[in-house]
Amino acid sequence: MKITHKLLIPLICILLTYCSSEDGKKRSVYVDGNPKTPFEKISETISGSVPDSKMRAIVLTFVGQDGDPHRYGQIFAEKLTTELAKKKKMILLDRFVYFKKVKESGMSLHSTPDLQTIRQLGELLDVHLVVIGIVTPFTNGYELNCRAIEVKTGLIMGAEEGFYADRAN
Repeated sequence: MKITHKLLIPLICILLTYCSSEDGKKRSVYVDGNPKTPFEKISETISGSVPDSKMRAIVLTFVGQDGDPHRYGQIFAEKLTTELAKKKKMILLDRFVYFKKVKESGMSLHSTPDLQTIRQLGELLDVHLVVIGIVTPFTNGYELNCRAIEVKTGLIMGAEEGFYADRAN
């Protein structure tokens, strides 16, 4: 197939118009080859909302919309704990290290948190924040909605959401 000048010139004009801008600067498209995971995104926002790096926190098991622990709840909580620890913006308690202490007190890291439970966990573990996560299933993954809750007041100090793609489906 021959390309005629009548076709080539408009194509070149369109290409030049697309690649330049009004200020004459060249624009390029950048595709991040290493996009943030939902846990990196969530941890960035949550850790950025913490006013003091000496604040202590623990991440609870993620629950479903019904309040029951989600089947990936422990995994999601561990991933978020790791990402928050990498940020070094707060002091994080390891879930496994404190699991026995919480269990012996009759409480759980796997239950739906209410204000009384959050306050009791705060007192028991000497934490300022409890991070909770709610999982909503979608056909191709899970919507994760996380909040850092101040234990004394029950106020949300920071919140973020992310989408975890289920590659198995």
